[in-house]
Amino acid sequence: MNQKLIAVILVVIAVVGGALIYAFGIGGSASNSNGTVTITDVAGRTVNVPAQVNKVVGTGCSAREIVYLNASDKIVGIEQTETNSTGGWGNQLPYMIAHPELMSLPIVGDARKTVINYEAIANLKPDVVFAADATQAADIESKTGIPTVVVYTMGVGTTEQMAKYKDSLKIMGKVLGKTERADELVSYINSCEEDLNKRTKDAAASKNTTAYVGGHAYRGSHGITSTNAFYPPFRMVNAKNVASSVSTNDTSIAVQIDKEQLINWNPDVIFIEESSLASVVNDTTKYPEYKDLKAVKNDQVYGLMSYCLYSYNKDILLADAYYVGKVLYPEQFSDVDPEKKADEIFVKFVGKPVYNQMKAVQGGFKKIEI
Repeated sequence: MNQKLIAVILVVIAVVGGALIYAFGIGGSASNSNGTVTITDVAGRTVNVPAQVNKVVGTGCSAREIVYLNASDKIVGIEQTETNSTGGWGNQLPYMIAHPELMSLPIVGDARKTVINYEAIANLKPDVVFAADATQAADIESKTGIPTVVVYTMGVGTTEQMAKYKDSLKIMGKVLGKTERADELVSYINSCEEDLNKRTKDAAASKNTTAYVGGHAYRGSHGITSTNAFYPPFRMVNAKNVASSVSTNDTSIAVQIDKEQLINWNPDVIFIEESSLASVVNDTTKYPEYKDLKAVKNDQVYGLMSYCLYSYNKDILLADAYYVGKVLYPEQFSDVDPEKKADEIFVKFVGKPVYNQMKAVQGGFKKIEI
């Protein structure tokens, strides 16, 4: 074939190939000629976001995932609860402990009260905003003109919810230019889930040890009858959750049971989320019959970090799962130091080993008296 013709063909192939790559982008997100990328968010909405995102705001508790994706330097505003001001939980949130500089950023709302400061967001001029649902996203876009992507940062009590969360991380990764980091994080979560299941599935089948979590935190601390039928740390280690039969319409939040129900279940082991410890102790003081529970009499009550402080902190959740596994199946976790494992997890998610700081404010992994 004529060498000039070959050269022309190669040029055409290169041009067409480059155009296709530009048109569809990496990972299936369509890129547009005006310098934007088309994203399909978790609500199925199509959103055009800048191809290069330098400034971002995460509403609906999504700033945590921005930190998880190593993009904390892009955050320009936070929510009230992420601060250390009155009513703030910043000193109990691993991602804020690891990145205290974020606490001085402007306030853009408060997800606990479903309050968004549209004026503050507009003044900050972020390239994109992450939101908790389609209604919130539509309001932000209409009132600020800033593209807003719906993400999922809430409950992971079921395998379906966890899958949705992982997909959401990948969507956020595409928006933030952190696709490799998103894949890395999803892979790490998968490896922890697989490790926990592998260690416990056979042992769980042969043991009849029952477990209960009390003081399950949700929008604040609660007493001993606050629990979760789909408690993720239990699910991950195949624990026999006595509350699994409780009927609930929302697998992501705590449920309140009757005092008599807990006494009737009489679990072998009780775990208490330590942000609620004062409330739990108040309950057991008020109702002495709790002292007759098998777990209390046998000194089988253990403290966990509360993972649902301002939505779901996935790093705390995984750390708790390893400690639950250590308690319920000591032989299968003989090689695991729960505190060191917690710091490994924190480093992976927020970049720093913050277990000691969490221990200082919550109490850490240990036996407790109620």
